[in-house]
Formats: sequence, structure tokens, C-alpha cells
Amino acid sequence: MDRIEQLMKDAKPQVAEPRTASAAAAARSIVYSDDPNVVPLSVHRSARRTAVRTAVVALAAAAVVGGVVVAGGMGAPQPAPAPAGTTEATPSPSASTTEAAPTPSASPSATTPAVLTTGGVPCIVANIDQLMNTPARAIEPIAETEQHYYTVLGCADGWLAYSISDDGARALQLDGGNAWYQIARLQNGRFLFDVQAPWSTVFNWKFQALNNDVSQNGQRVTAQEAMDQEFAQKGIPVELRPQLVGEGPADAS
Repeated sequence: MDRIEQLMKDAKPQVAEPRTASAAAAARSIVYSDDPNVVPLSVHRSARRTAVRTAVVALAAAAVVGGVVVAGGMGAPQPAPAPAGTTEATPSPSASTTEAAPTPSASPSATTPAVLTTGGVPCIVANIDQLMNTPARAIEPIAETEQHYYTVLGCADGWLAYSISDDGARALQLDGGNAWYQIARLQNGRFLFDVQAPWSTVFNWKFQALNNDVSQNGQRVTAQEAMDQEFAQKGIPVELRPQLVGEGPADAS
């Protein structure tokens, strides 16, 4: 046999010898043995399949439980964002948690200036009587239809000063117009203006300022000094001048 034949022979597969009858019997005796310590092959296979199925079921249950736990930990699913160009409605608070807004208190109305009084009598035009320069010397209150022409300037210690407007001077045709302030005195609960009394009138601030004109009177005094002089000359308490007619204009000098 040459070398080529030997190699071909060696390359053929080796076929195992058939088992002997005794070996087959021995195998069958193991499979069908009555020995309780010998477990049949079919039982091994059945137990293995049962164990595999049990393990698969346990893994599936664990996966389900794990998914529930993970889902619960992640919280409720978030809503999808609204499409562009739309606005999500803001949920209104429930009635149980909404507190009623406090009602704002009514704003205080503008306070009316307190009415001046002296001797317990209000210093108002309606409380002024005028003693007319007539033969009868009648005392008459200022007519209600004419009261709007007059303005109370001030009052103190039973004295009251008041003025009349330009319209009133023209309507009533007063001699000298409104160049004076009228002075009234408290008598029997009323303020009496007596046109014949020396204290009944004083020049107003405009004409008191003319005393500052040297070309007119040859003297130079302030309007306040001129007013105080007239108060003194006519018997009106000078210390009451600011309360009756005010402080007057600033000194122009």
C-alpha cells in the first residue's frame, strides 16, 4: 500500500461498534428499575420542565411588580404640551379655597371746613343785620337773594368783618363800590352792621397799600401798618386785625 492509499484510509470516519445485548439490557434496567433510589429518566425530564416553567413565571411576576413600582415612583404622566399658538386654560381655584376679597371701605368724603363762631354764634352772612341810613333807622337782615354777594372774612371776640363783591356793589349801587370792609358787632345773638358807627368800615387791603405811595400822601408805611392805624383810630382792637381781615399783602417796599 502506497502512501496515498494509507491517507485515504485514515480519512474515513470510524464507526462505533453496536452495543451488546447486555449493555442494552442494563440500560433498560436503569430506565425501568423498581429501585426507589433510581429516578426514571422521564421523571427527570418532567421535573426539569416544571422548574423551567416556574422560573419563567416568577421572572414575569417580578417584572410586572417592578414595573408598577417604577411607574409609581415616576409620578403621574405629564400632559402633552399644547400645540403652538394655543393657550392652556388656567384652572380656576375651587370655591372652597377661594377667599372673598375684602370690600374696600368707602373713601372719606371731603371734610367741610368748620364754621367760625364767636360768642357761640356762627359767623355766617345769614346772621348779619344791617342798620340802614334812613330816617326810620330800620334794622334789616341781608336778603337771602343778596347773600351770595357777601363773604365773611373772619370773626373774633364779638367782632365780624365781611366784604361785598364787585358784582354786588354794582347790583346794589353802593356809593364808593367795594373799597371798604364792613365791620359788624355781636348784639343779642346777631351781628349788627351800623353804617353810622365809626367802626363800621375800614379800607380794604388794596386801598391800604396806597399809603405806600409817597406821591399820593407823602408817607411811606406798609399796608399792615396802615390797617393797624385805622383799626386804632376807629376803636377796633388792633390785636384782632389778623383774625378779622387777615395778614394782608407782602410788603412791596
